[in-house]
Amino acid sequence: MKRKGNLLLAFVLAVCAVLATPALDGAAKAVDVSKSCTLTVSPGGADFAEDLAKANVVIDLYKVADVVADDGYDTYNYKFLGGYTGLKYSGKPDNAEWTALAKEAAKIALNGDSPVVKDAPVNKAMNIPGCGLYLIIARGADIADYVTAEGNTIARTPEYTYTFAPSLVSLPSKEADENGNINTAGDGEWIYDLSVTLKPERDQRNGSLEIVKTLQTYESKDPATFVFEVNAVLDGRLVYSDVVSLSFTQPGQKFKLIENLPVGAVVTVKEIYSGAVYQLVTAEEQTVEILANEVASAAFTNDYDNSDKGGGAVINQFDYDAEAQHWNWTQHTDTE
Repeated sequence: MKRKGNLLLAFVLAVCAVLATPALDGAAKAVDVSKSCTLTVSPGGADFAEDLAKANVVIDLYKVADVVADDGYDTYNYKFLGGYTGLKYSGKPDNAEWTALAKEAAKIALNGDSPVVKDAPVNKAMNIPGCGLYLIIARGADIADYVTAEGNTIARTPEYTYTFAPSLVSLPSKEADENGNINTAGDGEWIYDLSVTLKPERDQRNGSLEIVKTLQTYESKDPATFVFEVNAVLDGRLVYSDVVSLSFTQPGQKFKLIENLPVGAVVTVKEIYSGAVYQLVTAEEQTVEILANEVASAAFTNDYDNSDKGGGAVINQFDYDAEAQHWNWTQHTDTE
Protein backbone atom coordinates (compact mmCIF):
# COMPACT_ATOMS: atom_id res chain seq x y z
CA MET A 1 0.00 0.00 0.00
CA LYS A 2 1.42 3.40 -1.02
CA ARG A 3 1.65 6.34 1.36
CA LYS A 4 1.44 9.98 0.35
CA GLY A 5 4.44 12.19 0.84
CA ASN A 6 2.18 15.20 1.56
CA LEU A 7 0.73 13.96 4.85
CA LEU A 8 -2.90 14.56 5.73
CA LEU A 9 -3.12 15.26 9.42
CA ALA A 10 -6.37 14.55 11.22
CA PHE A 11 -6.30 15.71 14.80
CA VAL A 12 -8.14 15.14 17.96
CA LEU A 13 -7.57 18.70 19.13
CA ALA A 14 -5.36 19.84 21.97
CA VAL A 15 -8.43 20.03 24.21
CA CYS A 16 -8.67 16.24 23.96
CA ALA A 17 -6.26 13.47 24.81
CA VAL A 18 -6.52 10.31 22.72
CA LEU A 19 -6.64 7.08 24.67
CA ALA A 20 -5.88 4.30 22.22
CA THR A 21 -4.06 0.99 22.16
CA PRO A 22 -0.49 1.17 20.86
CA ALA A 23 0.08 0.65 17.15
CA LEU A 24 0.75 -2.93 16.13
CA ASP A 25 4.05 -3.98 14.61
CA GLY A 26 4.25 -4.22 10.85
CA ALA A 27 2.63 -2.33 8.01
CA ALA A 28 -0.76 -0.75 8.65
CA LYS A 29 -3.81 -2.13 6.89
CA ALA A 30 -5.58 0.00 4.31
CA VAL A 31 -8.21 2.33 5.72
CA ASP A 32 -11.78 1.04 5.42
CA VAL A 33 -14.08 4.07 5.34
CA SER A 34 -17.16 1.85 5.15
CA LYS A 35 -16.46 0.24 8.51
CA SER A 36 -18.59 1.14 11.52
CA CYS A 37 -17.01 3.18 14.34
CA THR A 38 -17.67 3.94 17.98
CA LEU A 39 -16.64 6.92 20.07
CA THR A 40 -16.38 7.13 23.86
CA VAL A 41 -16.03 10.57 25.40
CA SER A 42 -14.87 11.19 28.94
CA PRO A 43 -15.70 14.73 30.13
CA GLY A 44 -12.43 15.16 32.01
CA GLY A 45 -9.41 13.54 33.60
CA ALA A 46 -9.10 11.73 36.89
CA ASP A 47 -8.49 14.94 38.84
CA PHE A 48 -12.01 16.22 38.00
CA ALA A 49 -13.78 12.88 37.70
CA GLU A 50 -15.48 12.76 41.11
CA ASP A 51 -16.99 16.23 40.84
CA LEU A 52 -17.74 15.95 37.10
CA ALA A 53 -19.95 12.95 37.87
CA LYS A 54 -22.36 15.49 39.40
CA ALA A 55 -22.37 17.77 36.34
CA ASN A 56 -24.87 15.82 34.20
CA VAL A 57 -22.63 16.17 31.12
CA VAL A 58 -23.98 14.89 27.81
CA ILE A 59 -22.50 14.87 24.32
CA ASP A 60 -23.97 16.24 21.10
CA LEU A 61 -22.14 15.03 18.00
CA TYR A 62 -22.31 16.90 14.69
CA LYS A 63 -21.03 15.42 11.45
CA VAL A 64 -18.89 17.99 9.68
CA ALA A 65 -17.45 15.92 6.81
CA ASP A 66 -17.41 12.49 5.25
CA VAL A 67 -14.04 10.84 4.76
CA VAL A 68 -13.07 9.74 1.28
CA ALA A 69 -10.31 7.16 0.85
CA ASP A 70 -7.44 8.20 -1.43
CA ASP A 71 -7.00 5.81 -4.36
CA GLY A 72 -3.82 3.81 -4.02
CA TYR A 73 -2.90 5.26 -0.64
CA ASP A 74 -3.56 4.38 2.97
CA THR A 75 -5.01 7.85 3.68
CA TYR A 76 -8.25 9.77 3.32
CA ASN A 77 -9.52 13.27 2.68
CA TYR A 78 -12.57 15.18 3.88
CA LYS A 79 -15.73 16.00 1.96
CA PHE A 80 -17.38 18.76 3.98
CA LEU A 81 -21.15 18.57 4.36
CA GLY A 82 -24.00 21.08 4.23
CA GLY A 83 -23.22 24.35 5.93
CA TYR A 84 -19.64 23.27 6.61
CA THR A 85 -18.49 23.41 2.98
CA GLY A 86 -16.95 26.84 3.55
CA LEU A 87 -14.50 25.54 6.15
CA LYS A 88 -10.89 25.54 5.01
CA TYR A 89 -7.67 24.08 6.33
CA SER A 90 -4.09 23.96 5.08
CA GLY A 91 -2.27 20.93 3.71
CA LYS A 92 -0.52 20.36 7.03
CA PRO A 93 -2.72 21.90 9.74
CA ASP A 94 -1.39 22.08 13.29
CA ASN A 95 -3.37 21.97 16.52
CA ALA A 96 -3.87 25.75 16.57
CA GLU A 97 -5.44 25.65 13.11
CA TRP A 98 -7.71 22.75 14.07
CA THR A 99 -8.73 24.54 17.26
CA ALA A 100 -9.79 27.54 15.17
CA LEU A 101 -11.55 25.22 12.72
CA ALA A 102 -13.47 23.61 15.59
CA LYS A 103 -14.69 27.02 16.75
CA GLU A 104 -15.84 27.87 13.23
CA ALA A 105 -17.62 24.53 12.95
CA ALA A 106 -19.27 25.11 16.33
CA LYS A 107 -20.65 28.47 15.18
CA ILE A 108 -22.38 26.67 12.32
CA ALA A 109 -23.51 23.68 14.36
CA LEU A 110 -24.94 25.72 17.23
CA ASN A 111 -26.73 28.08 14.85
CA GLY A 112 -29.33 25.62 13.67
CA ASP A 113 -27.67 22.37 12.62
CA SER A 114 -29.00 19.13 14.09
CA PRO A 115 -26.63 16.71 15.81
CA VAL A 116 -26.38 13.19 14.41
CA VAL A 117 -26.09 11.95 17.99
CA LYS A 118 -27.83 13.94 20.74
CA ASP A 119 -27.71 13.73 24.55
CA ALA A 120 -25.24 10.85 24.48
CA PRO A 121 -24.01 9.80 27.94
CA VAL A 122 -20.34 10.25 28.69
CA ASN A 123 -17.98 7.32 29.36
CA LYS A 124 -20.08 5.05 27.17
CA ALA A 125 -19.40 4.00 23.59
CA MET A 126 -21.74 5.60 21.06
CA ASN A 127 -22.29 4.18 17.60
CA ILE A 128 -21.11 6.61 14.94
CA PRO A 129 -23.15 7.07 11.72
CA GLY A 130 -20.32 6.45 9.27
CA CYS A 131 -16.66 7.38 9.20
CA GLY A 132 -16.05 11.12 9.11
CA LEU A 133 -14.99 14.31 10.82
CA TYR A 134 -17.16 15.04 13.85
CA LEU A 135 -17.66 17.99 16.16
CA ILE A 136 -17.94 17.16 19.87
CA ILE A 137 -20.10 19.49 21.96
CA ALA A 138 -20.10 18.68 25.68
CA ARG A 139 -22.72 20.44 27.81
CA GLY A 140 -24.72 20.25 30.99
CA ALA A 141 -28.03 18.58 30.20
CA ASP A 142 -29.80 20.69 32.83
CA ILE A 143 -28.59 24.06 31.46
CA ALA A 144 -30.75 25.78 28.85
CA ASP A 145 -28.26 28.53 27.90
CA TYR A 146 -25.10 26.42 27.81
CA VAL A 147 -23.20 28.39 25.11
CA THR A 148 -20.84 31.12 26.34
CA ALA A 149 -20.10 34.40 24.59
CA GLU A 150 -16.79 32.89 23.43
CA GLY A 151 -18.55 29.95 21.74
CA ASN A 152 -17.65 27.40 24.40
CA THR A 153 -20.13 25.31 26.37
CA ILE A 154 -20.60 24.78 30.08
CA ALA A 155 -21.72 22.29 32.69
CA ARG A 156 -22.12 22.90 36.40
CA THR A 157 -21.89 21.11 39.71
CA PRO A 158 -22.92 22.68 43.02
CA GLU A 159 -19.39 24.09 43.51
CA TYR A 160 -17.83 24.43 40.03
CA THR A 161 -18.47 25.56 36.48
CA TYR A 162 -16.77 23.51 33.75
CA THR A 163 -16.07 25.15 30.39
CA PHE A 164 -15.60 22.94 27.32
CA ALA A 165 -14.06 24.09 24.05
CA PRO A 166 -15.59 22.56 20.88
CA SER A 167 -13.52 19.62 19.63
CA LEU A 168 -13.07 17.95 16.25
CA VAL A 169 -12.35 14.24 16.04
CA SER A 170 -11.71 12.18 12.93
CA LEU A 171 -12.84 8.55 12.59
CA PRO A 172 -11.16 6.23 11.97
CA SER A 173 -8.09 7.47 13.76
CA LYS A 174 -4.59 6.45 14.68
CA GLU A 175 -2.52 6.66 17.81
CA ALA A 176 -1.61 10.21 18.85
CA ASP A 177 1.98 11.37 19.11
CA GLU A 178 3.44 13.08 22.17
CA ASN A 179 1.86 16.39 21.11
CA GLY A 180 -1.63 14.97 20.72
CA ASN A 181 -1.42 14.99 16.90
CA ILE A 182 -2.72 12.11 14.83
CA ASN A 183 -1.04 11.51 11.49
CA THR A 184 -3.40 9.47 9.31
CA ALA A 185 -0.51 8.72 6.94
CA GLY A 186 1.66 7.32 9.71
CA ASP A 187 2.35 3.75 10.69
CA GLY A 188 0.04 1.79 12.95
CA GLU A 189 -3.36 0.22 12.81
CA TRP A 190 -6.48 2.24 12.17
CA ILE A 191 -8.58 2.77 15.29
CA TYR A 192 -12.29 2.39 14.65
CA ASP A 193 -13.30 2.35 18.33
CA LEU A 194 -11.88 5.56 19.74
CA SER A 195 -11.85 7.02 23.25
CA VAL A 196 -11.13 10.68 23.95
CA THR A 197 -10.82 12.61 27.19
CA LEU A 198 -11.83 16.26 27.18
CA LYS A 199 -9.88 18.86 29.11
CA PRO A 200 -12.35 21.43 30.46
CA GLU A 201 -11.44 24.50 32.45
CA ARG A 202 -12.84 24.55 35.97
CA ASP A 203 -13.86 27.64 37.91
CA GLN A 204 -15.15 27.89 41.46
CA ARG A 205 -18.77 29.04 41.56
CA ASN A 206 -19.44 32.04 43.78
CA GLY A 207 -22.32 33.27 45.83
CA SER A 208 -23.15 36.22 48.06
CA LEU A 209 -23.83 37.05 51.67
CA GLU A 210 -26.04 39.89 52.86
CA ILE A 211 -25.82 41.23 56.39
CA VAL A 212 -29.18 42.69 57.37
CA LYS A 213 -29.04 45.14 60.26
CA THR A 214 -32.14 46.48 62.00
CA LEU A 215 -32.01 49.30 64.55
CA GLN A 216 -35.29 49.51 66.42
CA THR A 217 -34.65 52.74 68.37
CA TYR A 218 -32.10 55.50 67.79
CA GLU A 219 -30.72 57.93 70.39
CA SER A 220 -29.58 61.15 68.81
CA LYS A 221 -26.26 61.92 70.52
CA ASP A 222 -23.90 60.08 68.14
CA PRO A 223 -24.09 58.00 64.95
CA ALA A 224 -24.84 54.37 65.79
CA THR A 225 -22.14 52.17 64.27
CA PHE A 226 -22.18 48.38 64.33
CA VAL A 227 -19.14 46.28 63.44
CA PHE A 228 -19.16 42.72 62.12
CA GLU A 229 -16.39 40.16 61.77
CA VAL A 230 -16.91 37.89 58.74
CA ASN A 231 -14.99 34.64 58.21
CA ALA A 232 -15.63 32.08 55.45
CA VAL A 233 -14.20 28.54 55.57
CA LEU A 234 -14.20 26.06 52.68
CA ASP A 235 -12.84 22.52 53.06
CA GLY A 236 -11.08 23.51 56.26
CA ARG A 237 -9.41 26.57 54.69
CA LEU A 238 -10.08 30.19 55.56
CA VAL A 239 -11.03 31.69 52.18
CA TYR A 240 -12.36 35.07 53.30
CA SER A 241 -11.87 37.24 56.37
CA ASP A 242 -12.85 40.86 56.86
CA VAL A 243 -14.43 43.37 59.21
CA VAL A 244 -17.32 45.52 57.97
CA SER A 245 -19.57 48.12 59.55
CA LEU A 246 -22.96 49.74 59.21
CA SER A 247 -23.86 53.16 60.66
CA PHE A 248 -27.24 54.69 61.47
CA THR A 249 -28.47 58.21 62.19
CA GLN A 250 -32.08 57.12 62.58
CA PRO A 251 -33.92 53.89 63.27
CA GLY A 252 -34.45 51.55 60.36
CA GLN A 253 -32.73 48.83 58.38
CA LYS A 254 -29.49 48.69 56.40
CA PHE A 255 -27.78 46.03 54.30
CA LYS A 256 -24.20 45.04 53.52
CA LEU A 257 -23.64 42.75 50.51
CA ILE A 258 -20.46 40.66 50.33
CA GLU A 259 -19.99 39.09 46.91
CA ASN A 260 -17.71 36.46 45.32
CA LEU A 261 -17.72 34.02 48.20
CA PRO A 262 -17.09 30.43 47.04
CA VAL A 263 -20.11 28.15 46.90
CA GLY A 264 -20.05 25.66 49.74
CA ALA A 265 -18.19 27.98 52.11
CA VAL A 266 -19.49 28.17 55.67
CA VAL A 267 -19.55 31.81 56.77
CA THR A 268 -19.57 32.96 60.39
CA VAL A 269 -20.79 36.51 60.99
CA LYS A 270 -20.29 37.96 64.46
CA GLU A 271 -21.31 41.39 65.68
CA ILE A 272 -18.21 42.47 67.59
CA TYR A 273 -19.24 46.05 68.37
CA SER A 274 -22.72 47.38 69.09
CA GLY A 275 -21.89 50.86 70.34
CA ALA A 276 -22.09 52.14 73.87
CA VAL A 277 -25.88 52.45 74.14
CA TYR A 278 -27.28 49.67 71.94
CA GLN A 279 -27.82 46.05 72.80
CA LEU A 280 -28.39 43.03 70.62
CA VAL A 281 -31.89 41.60 70.51
CA THR A 282 -30.73 38.68 68.36
CA ALA A 283 -27.75 36.32 68.77
CA GLU A 284 -24.35 37.98 68.34
CA GLU A 285 -23.08 35.25 65.97
CA GLN A 286 -24.70 33.52 62.99
CA THR A 287 -23.47 30.85 60.58
CA VAL A 288 -24.69 30.43 57.00
CA GLU A 289 -23.64 28.39 53.96
CA ILE A 290 -23.04 29.97 50.56
CA LEU A 291 -25.19 28.48 47.80
CA ALA A 292 -25.21 29.04 44.05
CA ASN A 293 -27.76 31.50 42.65
CA GLU A 294 -28.84 32.54 46.13
CA VAL A 295 -27.97 35.33 48.54
CA ALA A 296 -27.36 33.96 52.03
CA SER A 297 -28.58 36.20 54.81
CA ALA A 298 -27.43 36.94 58.36
CA ALA A 299 -29.78 39.27 60.23
CA PHE A 300 -29.07 41.19 63.43
CA THR A 301 -31.34 43.49 65.44
CA ASN A 302 -30.33 46.05 68.07
CA ASP A 303 -32.24 48.42 70.30
CA TYR A 304 -31.41 51.37 72.53
CA ASP A 305 -30.60 50.32 76.09
CA ASN A 306 -32.10 53.51 77.64
CA SER A 307 -28.77 54.66 79.06
CA ASP A 308 -27.33 58.15 78.67
CA LYS A 309 -23.98 57.01 77.31
CA GLY A 310 -22.70 58.16 73.95
CA GLY A 311 -20.25 56.71 71.49
CA GLY A 312 -19.49 55.85 67.90
CA ALA A 313 -16.99 53.71 66.03
CA VAL A 314 -14.64 53.75 63.08
CA ILE A 315 -13.02 51.01 60.99
CA ASN A 316 -9.27 51.39 60.49
CA GLN A 317 -8.26 50.07 57.07
CA PHE A 318 -4.57 49.51 56.28
CA ASP A 319 -3.46 48.96 52.66
CA TYR A 320 0.13 48.35 51.63
CA ASP A 321 1.39 50.37 48.65
CA ALA A 322 4.06 48.10 47.13
CA GLU A 323 5.35 50.77 44.76
CA ALA A 324 5.73 53.42 47.47
CA GLN A 325 6.69 50.77 50.03
CA HIS A 326 4.55 52.11 52.81
CA TRP A 327 1.17 51.50 54.44
CA ASN A 328 -1.84 53.75 53.84
CA TRP A 329 -4.29 54.26 56.69
CA THR A 330 -7.95 55.03 56.04
CA GLN A 331 -10.76 55.37 58.58
CA HIS A 332 -14.31 54.37 57.68
CA THR A 333 -17.45 54.88 59.67
CA ASP A 334 -19.56 52.79 57.34
CA THR A 335 -18.30 50.35 54.68
CA GLU A 336 -21.71 50.01 53.06
